[in-house]
Amino acid sequence: MDSPARTAYMWTSSTVGSLGGPLLVCDLAAFPEWGGAVHDSAYALLPGCDYARALAAVHTDDDDLEAALLGFGDGTEHVGLVWEMDGEGRAEVALSPSRGAAAGGSESDGFLLLRSWLPSGRSAAPRRRAAGASAAEESDMGEVVFPSGRAVVAWAAVGADETGSYATPQERAATLGALARLHPPVPLNVDGQVGLGTVLWVTPGTYRVTCGGHEGTRGRYMSQEEQYGAQWSSVDDDWSCRWVRFTRSSGTAEG
Repeated sequence: MDSPARTAYMWTSSTVGSLGGPLLVCDLAAFPEWGGAVHDSAYALLPGCDYARALAAVHTDDDDLEAALLGFGDGTEHVGLVWEMDGEGRAEVALSPSRGAAAGGSESDGFLLLRSWLPSGRSAAPRRRAAGASAAEESDMGEVVFPSGRAVVAWAAVGADETGSYATPQERAATLGALARLHPPVPLNVDGQVGLGTVLWVTPGTYRVTCGGHEGTRGRYMSQEEQYGAQWSSVDDDWSCRWVRFTRSSGTAEG
């Protein structure tokens, strides 16, 4: 039996894709410093680039982790979360509206990223499972600060430079900063590939990060008949999924 939901979530139409490898979650003001994947002339990943560091953070010598905090930028002044998607796929996004949202604002006091292996719209079971998970079912990963009130969720291989044509770092920062004024969720597209990132509005502050996962009795994948046949509601609708939850733990952050 699913645990009762700890908070109310609204599922958005936004999804974030990974072509293999983890997602990055960080403040919008920090994202211009993210370098993503950098390759040499033989297209080998350079070990010192941000994406290589992200992979090393979740795939250590001793273990494969669900997620890890990672510093980046000049002197690693920024901290983001790297969350492993476990292969190519898309993460769904749900928001927990803040009290201000009820009065007409767009900010969120929390958000949830969900990865399942099911075709879109075929079963709501993974959404119910992730949203209703208890605190005891999740691992504490630490805290991420969103001082700007805007969160970027993107495939970690994508560098900020790839989201547009920028003449200078200042132009890059200004252009990405302008996304803060657009109504969320705002997609980030790279070289014609849509949905590799998004910008969310959140209440400025510090957010506690927890990760969870569920190995369902049905496994990860639907049969061809289930994927393309008539849709039905089943009491045995128990599919595998994984998620990461961001919950605001303090008031407005400075800086």
